[in-house]
Amino acid sequence: MDEHKPPRLADRIIAVIEAVVDAEDPVGPRGLARSLDIDRSAVSRILQQLTAIDVLERRHDGYIPGHRLFTLGRVLGANDALPNAVQPILEDLVRTFDETCYLCTLHGGSAVFVYEVQSSRPLRLVVDLGKSIPIHAGAAGRAILAGLPPEDAKRMLGKGPLPATTPNTILSVPQLLEAAARDRERGYTVSFEERVEGGSSVAAPFFDYTGHCQGSVVFTAPLTRFDASRSDQVGPKVAAAAAELSERLGHQPGIALGPNAALGS
Repeated sequence: MDEHKPPRLADRIIAVIEAVVDAEDPVGPRGLARSLDIDRSAVSRILQQLTAIDVLERRHDGYIPGHRLFTLGRVLGANDALPNAVQPILEDLVRTFDETCYLCTLHGGSAVFVYEVQSSRPLRLVVDLGKSIPIHAGAAGRAILAGLPPEDAKRMLGKGPLPATTPNTILSVPQLLEAAARDRERGYTVSFEERVEGGSSVAAPFFDYTGHCQGSVVFTAPLTRFDASRSDQVGPKVAAAAAELSERLGHQPGIALGPNAALGS
C-alpha cells in the first residue's frame, strides 16, 4: 500500500461531502452511491456520521450542507484575502505602464503565477496560470528568494548546479544568492531573458501578517519595450505595489511572528 495515499475511508468521506456540496438540491444515499460508485450502506453510514457532527443536515428529501460546513467555508474565505486585495493593485500597475502584471506565489520549492491583469497591447508576455516555474529563473522567483531569510533561500536552492531555461539563467547558487541579496537591499528584482527569451520582468516580494514571504508582484514586458534604463522607473512602482499588498494582508514591516519569518520589505 502506498503510504502517501489517503485512507480509503477518508477518500469516501471527502467524496460524499463534495457530492453533497455540488448538488443543487438535497441528495439521498441512493443517488450518492450511484454517482460515487460506493456501496449504499457505506454511504448511509458516512451520511449519518457527518450529520451527527453538523457537517451535513438531513431533510425529508435528502442531505444538504450543514452549518458547520458553512462556518468552515466562512473561515477559509476570510483567511484567503488575496484575490480581493491583489486585483486593484495589479490593475493600477497596468494602468500606469500598460504592460501585463501578475501575482506569483510560493508553493514548496517552486513559484506559481496565480493572478493576472493583461496589457491592452497586442504584443505581450503571456504566462500559464497555475503552472509551476523554477524559483531560480527570472524576476518572479528571485524576488521571492530575496523575500525569504537568506538561510531559507539557500536551503531551497540546494547545492546546484541549477537547470537553465535560457542562456541568461543564473545557474550558480552562490551567484543567485548574491543577486537575491542585492535585490533585497534594493527592494525589487530585474530580469532580462533569464526565464523566457525575449522577455523582461520586474518583481518585488510581498508578505502576510506573520511576516512570511508569500510570493511576488510581477511586471512583465517584451524586451523590445523594456531595457535597463526603465528599471529605475518601474522597480519602485512594483515595490510599492508589493508593499501595498503586504499591508492589505496585515503585514507590518519589521515584525516577524515565527522563527523563519522574513523581516519584510
